[in-house]
Amino acid sequence: MWNNQGGFQGYGEQSQGGGGYMSPGFGTPKAGQDKKSGYRAQNLLPVTVAEVFNASQSEDKFFSGEIEISQITMVGLVTSVKESPTRIDYEIDDMTGPPISVKQFVDNDESLPDGERAQPMRENTYVRVCGHVRSMGGQRTIAAFRMTPIMDMNELTYHTLEVVHSHLMLNKLSGGSGGGTSYGNSMQTNNEQSYGDNTGGGGVVSGLSSVQNQVHMLIRSNNTEQGANINDVCQQLRGVPEKAIRFV
Repeated sequence: MWNNQGGFQGYGEQSQGGGGYMSPGFGTPKAGQDKKSGYRAQNLLPVTVAEVFNASQSEDKFFSGEIEISQITMVGLVTSVKESPTRIDYEIDDMTGPPISVKQFVDNDESLPDGERAQPMRENTYVRVCGHVRSMGGQRTIAAFRMTPIMDMNELTYHTLEVVHSHLMLNKLSGGSGGGTSYGNSMQTNNEQSYGDNTGGGGVVSGLSSVQNQVHMLIRSNNTEQGANINDVCQQLRGVPEKAIRFV
C-alpha cells in the first residue's frame, strides 16, 4: 500500500518479515555539483530489464534520464542457471526485453556442509533480484547481493506499480511533465501498434512493455470512484490477448 512518504511499500517487506526492499529515496544536487550526478536513488530502485538495457552509461555509472541508477530491484522468470564454486549465473526474463544476465557470487567451499552452501534458484520460477548494474565485456549484467523466490504472484503486479510510481517521481524531480515525458523509446511491435491508439494518447514510461504502458494509461485516465475494471480494459484493448493483460 502507499506509505506516508508517498512511496509504495514493497510487497517483499510484508511477506519476508522486513527483509524486502524500500521505496527509493532521492538525493538532491549539492552546490556546484553537476545535475546529472546529483539525483540518485538512495535505496533500491524498482526497474525492468528493458530499463537496465536502455540506461545511458558514463564511465561506471548508469542513468535513467537524469537519475543515477545505483542499487536496483527487479522481478522475473529464471530461464537459465549455471553453477560454479564461486558464482551462480542466471538468465532472468521479465518479458520487457531480452533476458538479462544476473551473477550471484557465493562462497561454497567444499568443506562447508550442504545445508550451509548457497542454494541456486530453480529454473522456471519467479524471483526478486536485488543488486548493482554492471557492464562486463560490453554486456549489461546485474551483480546480485540478494535473490529470493516469489511466493505470491501478486508481487509481480506490485513491482509493476513500483516501477511506474518511481518513474513518475523521477520525472517530477527532473522537471518533467508528470509522466507525459518519455525516458526513451518503449518496445512496440507492429501488432501492438494497431491498437495503440485506444489508450487515449499520452507519454510512455521507458522500461515498460507496450502492453504495460497501455494498461497504465487506461488506469491513469479512469476518473471513476471504482477505478478501472479489468473487463473494461480488455474491451478497450481488443487486439491484446486477455491473458497478456491479466499478467500485467
